[in-house]
Amino acid sequence: MSSFAFEAKCMVTEQPDGEFHLVGFADQKFDTRFYLMLQRALDHDEQDRALGMDTYHVEWCDQGMSGYGGISRFLLSPTGVEVSFEPQAAVDLDGMEHLSISFQLSHSEFLVLREALGNIFVGSGCLIVAGA
Repeated sequence: MSSFAFEAKCMVTEQPDGEFHLVGFADQKFDTRFYLMLQRALDHDEQDRALGMDTYHVEWCDQGMSGYGGISRFLLSPTGVEVSFEPQAAVDLDGMEHLSISFQLSHSEFLVLREALGNIFVGSGCLIVAGA
């Protein structure tokens, strides 16, 4: 099983232009080497549904390692996340089956992150909040 871990010193939860939800974890704000970005459109049209794009989008360090869906479990705790990828998504992500991201957040920052991830993963069943 291929896995990777990093500490996110930069984290973003936004709704750019009011068009989609965005959550990003990066090893650093500038000169980023490692990042995980999650997005989900606020609205989906018929074309999105037909192409299987009516779910969340995952990007790992490069647009070439991205795709829609593919997370079997996203475990959120106050100190990090543990992400398990489905087999096809792991292939798309250069063989990575598991990702651990640690971070340090205040309680209010954690609540904002939990809400943002809830919006990203709505209906997918993969988000688990530790202690909830």
